[in-house]
Amino acid sequence: MRALGGTPDRWAYLLIVGGLVLLALQLGWMSWFSDWLWALLFLAGGAAFVYRYTRDRRDWWALIPGAALGAIGVTIVAGEAGGAYFLGILGIGFALVYLTGHERWWAIIPAGVLITLALVAWLDVRAPRLDTAWLFFLGIAATFGLLYLLPASQGGQRWAVYPAVVALAVLAIVLLTGAVSGVVVPIALMLVGLYLLSRRGSAPKGPTLPQGGA
Repeated sequence: MRALGGTPDRWAYLLIVGGLVLLALQLGWMSWFSDWLWALLFLAGGAAFVYRYTRDRRDWWALIPGAALGAIGVTIVAGEAGGAYFLGILGIGFALVYLTGHERWWAIIPAGVLITLALVAWLDVRAPRLDTAWLFFLGIAATFGLLYLLPASQGGQRWAVYPAVVALAVLAIVLLTGAVSGVVVPIALMLVGLYLLSRRGSAPKGPTLPQGGA
């Protein structure tokens, strides 16, 4: 009887190799290699999503799980800076979503926030005594500032100037008063999220057709 896909030998070898690897892991024979194995599996999963996008550019959404799985794979073997790499790679995934289609301008916001948080997390590991609250608000201001400065043809949004100015104002307060309380960043994230939710119902609508007269 012919196996699924018409390649019985390939499936048989794959099952045998998979069983041997799992058995070795259960018996502890590959404990030194387990982290790298899981990392490779996640990276392979991420590559599969990216490959799907390359086959059909309409599947731009595949870039997000592709970046997420790849980020997890890197995090597993990256050590104490793994969180920073995870945030950065995921942010790059959202940046690619925008770069592959300027009509998806919304992707600039999570890309900017995640990459900013990645820089903050990386500096917290490399220079734990450095105050990085200012960097977070600078990154938020730069993200919305970029969204404001982009031409309309590339997804530029005029309203983005307001959160950019607010972020700069908070940045100034942080620099002048040294307000680096642990609640500043979570509150700022929630405010940005609430603002985006408030904008959801005010997206521009397409032109309407004139109604025919009686």
